[in-house]
Amino acid sequence: MTQPVKSARIILEDGTEFEGVSFGHESSVSGEIVAYTGSVDLPRLLTDPALKGTILAIALPTTGAAGIPDDDACELGLERYFESSDIKVAGLVVSSCAENPSHRGAAKSLPKWLKKQQVAGISGIDTRAIIQRIAIRGTMRAKILVSDTRDVSFSSASLHSQPVNVSIKRNARYGAGTKTILAVDCGIKNTSIRRLVSQYTSVLRVPCAADFASEKFDAVFVGGAPGDPTSCEKTVESLREILKMNVPVFAVGQGAVILALAGGATAFRMAQGHHGSSVPCVDLAGGRCLITAQNHGYGIRDASLPEGWSPTFLNNTDGSIEGFSARKGLISGVLFQPEGYPGPDDAGFLYDAFIDLVRNGGIAK
Repeated sequence: MTQPVKSARIILEDGTEFEGVSFGHESSVSGEIVAYTGSVDLPRLLTDPALKGTILAIALPTTGAAGIPDDDACELGLERYFESSDIKVAGLVVSSCAENPSHRGAAKSLPKWLKKQQVAGISGIDTRAIIQRIAIRGTMRAKILVSDTRDVSFSSASLHSQPVNVSIKRNARYGAGTKTILAVDCGIKNTSIRRLVSQYTSVLRVPCAADFASEKFDAVFVGGAPGDPTSCEKTVESLREILKMNVPVFAVGQGAVILALAGGATAFRMAQGHHGSSVPCVDLAGGRCLITAQNHGYGIRDASLPEGWSPTFLNNTDGSIEGFSARKGLISGVLFQPEGYPGPDDAGFLYDAFIDLVRNGGIAK
């Protein structure tokens, strides 16, 4: 029996309103509105911890045609086709939703997945118009209101979107390599863990708010993070202690902003965050332009990098810092997601370079 369609609205913080229909969990939610451009691997994108608590607007004309696969586990015990154990966004906004997927790997439809995970969805929306509003107005909050449900306030948008809300609760180890990489979980993706585990390295994943500087490790990795990186005082404090040690440190996504804060740099909230699978970044070492996947709303102020720290990548669109290094590459970070998934892995060599650095005891080849 076909269930009746419920009307829904999305209201932006500047008062702009769009009418559509609900296709997910029938509840009203609020969150920062994020427009994602480029090709989309929806299962990975919606489970990316960097998007915790956001309302995600997809630029594509149709969403969900490939459906959602089964959540099989990889050899490390992590979800193979997802970046975390559940959907991280608070709501999904699409132009059109495919009710009946057409892909051999589909186990369920997008609407069924959203309903099972209690995530709101609204379709029939001109997402191009939303993207244009964000381009004009800048970052703002929004709320999805489903008919016959209770209203929500904009002020509740960031209550559960900080790194501590997506971090692991207790230590976990992956792999059996002799060199231990301490992975500070500010919102680390499953793909990042898989890239760090090798025949030479194992990963010790720790909560971001723990006193992890006292652990035993050979190198440190800081995963991407949602929300406001300046709120991670405990993480920054522990990283400051680690920066005094002679060990390799590598950070990606908004985790790189947290690492820069530990070094003494200043972060700022971007007028428009970088969210997409085709963001061009220039490698200052060789002048090559890489196409990168990104999901961060904060940046690093140009003149705030401490002495001895230098930019390594610049955004080719707005000129903002996308990477940095210090101490001859022993410490480095990039604000994009070099592993891709979703998106290109043009910068995947950065993981290989980090593994080589760990193998060689912090000495670059």
